[in-house]
Amino acid sequence: MSFNSVVVYHSILLLGAPGSGKGTQGKILGTIPGFYHCACGDVFRAVDPRSDYGKAFIHYSSKGQLVPDDVTIGLWAAQIESMERTGRFKPETDFLVLDGIPRNVNQAKILIDKLDVRRVFHLDCPDKSKVYDRLKRRALKENRIDDINDEVIERRQQIYEQETKPVLDFYGEKLITEVDSAQLPYQVLRDILTAIEHHGDGLE
Repeated sequence: MSFNSVVVYHSILLLGAPGSGKGTQGKILGTIPGFYHCACGDVFRAVDPRSDYGKAFIHYSSKGQLVPDDVTIGLWAAQIESMERTGRFKPETDFLVLDGIPRNVNQAKILIDKLDVRRVFHLDCPDKSKVYDRLKRRALKENRIDDINDEVIERRQQIYEQETKPVLDFYGEKLITEVDSAQLPYQVLRDILTAIEHHGDGLE
């Protein structure tokens, strides 16, 4: 697929299993000047059903089928370029904080010429019981009752291990910072910001 914009986005990726807190950290970082947060869920919620990619998204999602990678990335590109046009995202000065994209290695390959990935934060929680508790609390809060089921949670964890975790290998260990996501949110944020400063990834 081709992108309308020739701009390459300086990017920070938040990678972690469901319940790792990457969405929380992305939202916090997005409130800091110089960072723009874009989550996969936000892209899907903002879909324009009249666009070609929007029609394709609805075609697959309405049938409960997985949305193909090229459609997902097409929707993502349209959303980002819209944020550029409206001035909400300024790629010449802002770091793009991505959460949920790329979701697999194929998506990372599609985006290889579009993203200048400066750092990948792997939010990892060795204590899986904490992850399960987080997901159940979130499900109750957001009225996502199906997500309370242990089998559903386990299946989502397996999908992450099989499809998304290999993205770490794609980018390589030099770009990866391991973060203990079992900590309190402010402690996780502290570790992320410290790593950004340490690696010289801050805005200049």
